[in-house]
Amino acid sequence: MARAWIQDRWLRGTEKTLADGTVVRIDPPAGAKRSLAMNIDHPERANVPDEFRTSEFGRGRRWMVFWQADEGRKRRSFKDYQSAEAFRASIEDDIRSGKYVNPKDLERTFGDVADLWRQTLTGTIKGATESRYVRELRVWVLPRWGKVPLGRITTGSIQTWVAQLAEGKAPYAGRRGTPRPLAPKSIRSIVTIVMGAVLKFAVESGWMQHNPMGKVKMPRMTVAQPRVYLVPAEIKAIADGMSEADATVVYVLAYTGIRIGEAFALRCGDVDFDARTLAITKTQSVDREGHITETLPKGNRSRRVPIPSSLMPRLGELVRECDDGGYLFRAPRGGANNTQNWRVRTWFPALRAAGMDEIPGLVIHSLRHTYASIAIKSGADVKTVQKVMGHASAAETLDTYADLWPDRTGDVAAAVDRDIIM
Repeated sequence: MARAWIQDRWLRGTEKTLADGTVVRIDPPAGAKRSLAMNIDHPERANVPDEFRTSEFGRGRRWMVFWQADEGRKRRSFKDYQSAEAFRASIEDDIRSGKYVNPKDLERTFGDVADLWRQTLTGTIKGATESRYVRELRVWVLPRWGKVPLGRITTGSIQTWVAQLAEGKAPYAGRRGTPRPLAPKSIRSIVTIVMGAVLKFAVESGWMQHNPMGKVKMPRMTVAQPRVYLVPAEIKAIADGMSEADATVVYVLAYTGIRIGEAFALRCGDVDFDARTLAITKTQSVDREGHITETLPKGNRSRRVPIPSSLMPRLGELVRECDDGGYLFRAPRGGANNTQNWRVRTWFPALRAAGMDEIPGLVIHSLRHTYASIAIKSGADVKTVQKVMGHASAAETLDTYADLWPDRTGDVAAAVDRDIIM
């Protein structure tokens, strides 16, 4: 049984009774069909006898494709037979192969689908990540695609948009400033991750047959800025431009390897003076609305970090008048420090005072990298560094700090050489 068929809305066959009483069906004559084809834009001029004209003759599009789907009988009209036949064959193949998509679903706008996708995020990813996705969706994706039907989103149109993002010519809805050329990493996040996730959601919901993002090419990643490793004298120079409490933040970051968000989430009770360890059980983050909050550390992994004995007196001063639930590194007016505020009010002025504000790539996270460099230089193995720094795997540690481990290929060659018999 056919799943799709074509109907001529303008012409019809008629019946004629012969002399012997036999009823025969007569199709529209070839001449009438040719005349109508020649006057398709003005059917009233065509030489078509009235008995072969339907009640809809000359109105709307001539050809109608019908098909039967789960949601009932559907139809779509076409001006010419070739287009109708191509659509009929396509829709029938889709139904047969299980790839069928209701054409009305392809008329859903990207913005409508994005709203539904956003509702799936809450509780499934960290608030900070959700906030970033929502911001990129609002600022970059929806201005270009919000009103576009799913069926009109193609690989080519996405590729054009990628070029506009790279050139600073893409539609923009930021609350401040104007569009600017984006780095490859930012484009990948906006296009592949955010827009790609919405399109994937549409495919999985059965509203699109395939994801046009699949063959879109992203800009090549540029050479990353060199990672900065500080020496002890440089760490001290930065700390000397701060208060004692803020200097302790710098020393803890540089000599324990914890992240700045983890440091500002520490409570006084997280310091174990007997074991000389810090309990890293939470980190400072932001929720979907951009408000400061606390979550589990990165990768949802808590850990204990050893504290060098030289730091113990400094930490002892901080906890002297603090109960276990109080913040270890308190803001000037009490309560939790804010990473962004601390960076602007404390970190940047200290860099300027130390004459280090022009060093390319020097950021707060450089203190964590510095810890890794010291640990590896001291002979720490990869598993130990991984455990202390809270990496998901040893592979992540090696990928991040491969440049710090000594090149021992010569040692391997020497060891092999000792076993050679010739």
